[in-house]
Amino acid sequence: MINVMKNNSFNTVPTNNDDNCNDSDINVTLANTLIEKNSWDEAYPYLKAAVEMNPGYAQGYNHLGIYYIRNKKYMEAINNFKKALHIDFALTEAHYNLASLYMERKEYTMALSHFKEVVLAKPDDYETYYFMGLCHIHLGLEKEAESFFTESFSLKPDYIPPAVNLCKLLIKKDDYTKAKNILLHVLKTDSSLPEVHFLLGIIYKMQKKYPKAIHHLRETVLKDNNNNEAYNLLGECCVELGMDKQAETFFAMAIKPDPLYLSAFYNLGNLYSKQKKYSDAVFFLEEYIKTKEASDSINAIWSETTHTDEIIPIYNLLGHCYKMQKNLTKAKIYWEKSLAIQPQQQDIKDALESLPQPSRVHKRVSLVID
Repeated sequence: MINVMKNNSFNTVPTNNDDNCNDSDINVTLANTLIEKNSWDEAYPYLKAAVEMNPGYAQGYNHLGIYYIRNKKYMEAINNFKKALHIDFALTEAHYNLASLYMERKEYTMALSHFKEVVLAKPDDYETYYFMGLCHIHLGLEKEAESFFTESFSLKPDYIPPAVNLCKLLIKKDDYTKAKNILLHVLKTDSSLPEVHFLLGIIYKMQKKYPKAIHHLRETVLKDNNNNEAYNLLGECCVELGMDKQAETFFAMAIKPDPLYLSAFYNLGNLYSKQKKYSDAVFFLEEYIKTKEASDSINAIWSETTHTDEIIPIYNLLGHCYKMQKNLTKAKIYWEKSLAIQPQQQDIKDALESLPQPSRVHKRVSLVID
C-alpha cells in the first residue's frame, strides 16, 4: 500500500507577472477544491493545465504524482515527484510520497534517501522513522533498523508497529528483558494484540517460565487460531511440564493449518517415540515426507530451490523408530538418506555401523557325483 502523505498542502506558488497568471490561479483553485473532495480524476485536467501555465508550481507536480500513483502509473508518478523536488527541494510532501513509492517498489536505498529529508524537516515524525526501520530490515541492516524503531517508539510509545518490530530484533539477539518490558508496556495500551502475546510467549519459553509462556501463547491462538507456530510452542511448553496429552493436541493443531510445518511434525513424532509409540511416530513422519516430496515435485516444475537439509531430523528420527521396531532395513534406508545429505553426522554413522549385519546364508554344495 502506497503511503501518500496525508497533509499535502494546497498552497500555490508566488504569482508570476504574466498573462497566464489569473488562469493558472483558477486552475489551481479548482484542482485543490476537487482534491479536497478526493475527486482526483476530475482534478487532473486542472492540475495539468496549472503546471503547463506555471512550470514553477512544485505542489502541482506533487499532486500529479499522487494522481498517477492512484492510477498505477508509477514511472509517471516518480517523474512528477522529481520535478516537484527539482523546483522546491524543501517540499517535504514530495520527499515522503516519492520515498513511499520507492519503498512499495522495494527500492529501499532510494526510499531511505527521501525519508531522510522528511525527518530532517520534521524530527518528530515517528511514522517516517518506522518506515526507515523497515527499509533497513529489508536491506539486512538490523542494527540500523533497531535504532530507527527505537526512535519511533520513543517519540510515540503507543504506536504499536515499531514496538513489535523492535522487540523482534531484541529477541533475536537474546535481549529478553528489554523486549519483555516494551511488550508489557504495549499490553497496557492494548491487551488484544495477538502478536504481542506471541512474542511474550516466546520470551517466557526461552526463560523457561513455561506457565507464563502458555498463558500468552493461549491468548495468541484465541485471537489468531491459524498461528501454527504458537500451537507448536504451546506443545513444546507442555512437553517440558510433562503434559504429554496436551502437547500431542497442540502439535496436531499446529500441523492442521500447514501440512508442511516440519517442526510440529518432528515434535509429534519425537513425542510418540519417547512414549514408545513407534508405529504412530512412523505414520506421521512418513506422511510429512510424502507431502513434502509432492510439494518439492511441484516446485521443481517452476525451478524453485528446495532445502533438503531441513528433512535430516525427520530421516534420523525415522531411522531410530524403525530400529526400535526391529525393522533394520528401513532404519538403514533412512539413515543412509540422511548421511547422503549431510555426511558429517558422526552419531548417525555410529548408529548405522551398530546395526547387525544380515547373516549370509550359503547355498550348500552337493558332493554327490551323478
